[in-house]
Amino acid sequence: MSAHSSFRLGEVGAPAEDSDAGPTKDLTDAYIASRVRSYRRQAKRSFQEAQRLAVGNKSAAEERVKQALDAAARAFWWAEDSELEGQQHQLMHKIGRWKRKNLGCSLSFNGGTYAQRCSVAIAHKKMGLSMGFTATRICSVCRRDLASDDCPHFRDRSYWVRGGADADGPCRVCTQDSCKHRTDTLYRASVVGIISAQSNMVLHEISIVRKPAQPEARLTELPIDTQELAEHLGSNFLPGVSVSCDQCLGGCSGFIEFSGQD
Repeated sequence: MSAHSSFRLGEVGAPAEDSDAGPTKDLTDAYIASRVRSYRRQAKRSFQEAQRLAVGNKSAAEERVKQALDAAARAFWWAEDSELEGQQHQLMHKIGRWKRKNLGCSLSFNGGTYAQRCSVAIAHKKMGLSMGFTATRICSVCRRDLASDDCPHFRDRSYWVRGGADADGPCRVCTQDSCKHRTDTLYRASVVGIISAQSNMVLHEISIVRKPAQPEARLTELPIDTQELAEHLGSNFLPGVSVSCDQCLGGCSGFIEFSGQD
């Protein structure tokens, strides 16, 4: 594999277009790290804004800190099971602890039932959603059916491809219609299976799994048994009263691992 990530067309030592560029693991790892960094920056920026707004506009601060928690959780999901996970876990609790102390945290109540919608609480349930479906996937490198004999490319290999979108489809490097990749430059790129409106997609099932292929495919709320809540809070509890969440106060109680099949 070349140490270069790009070559101008015709440059001395440039590889042949569409030639093999080695295993794709480093590109995958770099992409995951970039998603973690991007969401972490969003989380820290929104958190700083929330802290500033909390002095005179708590409503606006509440909105900003929710955005911060959402971004922090997404950074954590992308970092899951990697060396980056610990930092994102700490950031979630740091922001959550500040929110609880300065703005308060409570369970959601709607239609007679309580639910937990906090991104931090949801992130501590290690589970997500996986779709079972069939569809025609188009190879991002050659724009042919990825499963057909006409496509010579493999998902675990990278290839030297020309950048930029053209009349046949999106950029072969980033699969975007508009980007900064140049049409006169070859880049190392992974093979992506593109699903479009013409892919004849048929959904067969949605399953709960321990770690979803799409890191952000997570639950949006966790239902809470009202009877168990009443037993925990005592005889003065009445459904509908505000119930505080103290999960981010004190030390982390750990994660709940999904026990089903991956």
